[in-house]
Amino acid sequence: MKTTALLLAGGTLLALLQQQLLLHRPPRLLELQSSTASAGPAALSLRFSRPMDRASLAERSRLQPPLPHQWLGSGNPLRLLLAANQPIQGALQLLISGADQRGLALRTQRWSWDPRPRLLAVVPKGSGEQLQLLQRDGSWRPLTPEFERITAVTPLGDGSGIALASRNNAGERLWLVPLGQSALQRDGAPGPAGVQAGPLRALLPEPLIFAHLSSNQRGDLLVQWSARPLGRSITSFWPRQGGRQQLELEASGPMQLLPEGGALVVPELEGLSLRNLPGRPERRQLLPGSRDLSSFCPVSGRALLVRHWPDFRRSLELVEPGQPPRQLWLGGDAVLSTACDRGGERVWLLVSNWRDAQRNRLLELNRQGQIVRERDLTDWQVEPGVPMAYDPTRQQLLLTMRQQGQVDPQPVLIPVATLELEPLQKAARQALWLPPG
Repeated sequence: MKTTALLLAGGTLLALLQQQLLLHRPPRLLELQSSTASAGPAALSLRFSRPMDRASLAERSRLQPPLPHQWLGSGNPLRLLLAANQPIQGALQLLISGADQRGLALRTQRWSWDPRPRLLAVVPKGSGEQLQLLQRDGSWRPLTPEFERITAVTPLGDGSGIALASRNNAGERLWLVPLGQSALQRDGAPGPAGVQAGPLRALLPEPLIFAHLSSNQRGDLLVQWSARPLGRSITSFWPRQGGRQQLELEASGPMQLLPEGGALVVPELEGLSLRNLPGRPERRQLLPGSRDLSSFCPVSGRALLVRHWPDFRRSLELVEPGQPPRQLWLGGDAVLSTACDRGGERVWLLVSNWRDAQRNRLLELNRQGQIVRERDLTDWQVEPGVPMAYDPTRQQLLLTMRQQGQVDPQPVLIPVATLELEPLQKAARQALWLPPG
């Protein structure tokens, strides 16, 4: 009995000693992730080994260049959010320092943080096309072999890969280019910088008639496709973690995954419906009318819709949760593409006069539908089917356009502060952003 009691007492004493050692152990940074932000150009999520004193982190940590920012959260995890309306022109240097709620200091760490997306382009190569990446040093790097034609490109929303469809005489094929990249690099830590591309992988074995691709910020992939022996459309879903699933959904047009994940927008004959993905309770919310989803806004639940009227006019609408669509613009021009910042505080609309296909205009609207700024693009042709994309980190739009007299289109950057055109001297059939990892 005495031996047992001594063993129990010894075990209790050891546990108390371990507890005291853990209490006096300095806090540790367990996880640091770069993420998109709805209210600013970028954000960091930080998870620690114990609750932290947010005020001490805000006081002792440093950001170079010293861009305005704020620390959000209580204890653990915390979030560093860059203030809105400030472009990021290069990698940021971050010093993380502070104390936990018991006053124990965190070991200081230094990180390089570059939340800017990279530019992808489908470029003519030999007698075919190739997907290439614009690197930070200004050089272009091939990510795929040469294809006869690349018909669709969709980067996964978490930056972990690029899905694409290629076409030859046998039909379309669906591929995935796995990517390794990180927006964060710890000072002195080994590891490759930049984007590392893995071997090209076929997602479906058979040649296809068509393929429409969509992804979300989680890295999930949705593909609507059809093969000749089937005679009907199939919707396949590849979750970021898990194998391929088939969704039994009927749609009258291309479906789009919600950026934040968990649901998708389905065009139907009656209107646009919102459906949950597998693993969540079944839900169908319908917005009636002849509408097309044009683009999503960074704030969750906000999107831009193009409505078609019986008199052949079109309107641009901003939709928000729990509210009827708000009309921002109405006119007889064709709507080519749109983009928006935050919850629709700023909206960009590319329109074309149907009587004169060469007469294109880029409009900036506010939430009240007022035209804040306008740019005439008369001497430029917009590449059909290539959407406009917005980079909130550098506050610039991306279009693929061909100047009058040019054979090939090219990527064109447009800072939203001026709407001045900045064409890149690179032939490209399509240009788009690759999200950072």
